[in-house]
Amino acid sequence: MRQYAEAIRENRKKLGWSQKQLAEKIHSSQQAIARWENEVTEPRTDNLQALSKALGVPLNHFLDKDTSESDKEYIALYTSLSFEDRKRVLDYMKLLKKQEAERKEFKQ
Repeated sequence: MRQYAEAIRENRKKLGWSQKQLAEKIHSSQQAIARWENEVTEPRTDNLQALSKALGVPLNHFLDKDTSESDKEYIALYTSLSFEDRKRVLDYMKLLKKQEAERKEFKQ
């Protein structure tokens, strides 16, 4: 199974959404979701971006062939959070990234 098909199906089911519910969230059709999950067609880049946002997973989750166990654990935990907590996680990650850049700059 192709990575995008498995990723769409698994993440949709984790959230307890039907194909129709996911389609509504990304302004698409249930038939399109079914075609992607069954590998009949491939989603366009703009659809992948919408899926990434709706499902709360990074875009590369649909493209990478080898998702590490830690990535899978992160995704499972992240998708289980409320919208507010997801925002907090992203804010915290941005803060960590900024601090990392500052440390690199300080060492130079």
